Amino acid sequence: MTMLTGRKQVVLADIESTQSVSNGDRTKRVTRAKVLAAMVELVGVNTAQLGQVQGFRLTNSVEIDRVQYGGEKYLYFDGTLYAVGTLGKAGSPAKMLLNVAVHNDAAAAQAVKEWVDANLSYR
Repeated sequence: MTMLTGRKQVVLADIESTQSVSNGDRTKRVTRAKVLAAMVELVGVNTAQLGQVQGFRLTNSVEIDRVQYGGEKYLYFDGTLYAVGTLGKAGSPAKMLLNVAVHNDAAAAQAVKEWVDANLSYR
């Protein structure tokens, strides 16, 4: 059973869609990614309500070091892809919160999963 909150391995990633020259099919691939150990919490009520006003269904807040965030749009942890909805301040000026919502794009999730399998597999 996976814990909903706590310290987790998260992948911060950017994804792009590319078109095959040979057959015209579009595929998604990870353009950059980094792996971090981060604290994952459920999003607070006020943040959830503010996110709803902005059109996001925020589910989690992920606290990371401010210097580690390079504007990535996606987080992947526990086998689920999340989109960064809003940014917030954390308890320390050196940290920040990424408030995220589940991103239901199977192709993007598969691209990150393949990146994880290729780069983080233990052989």
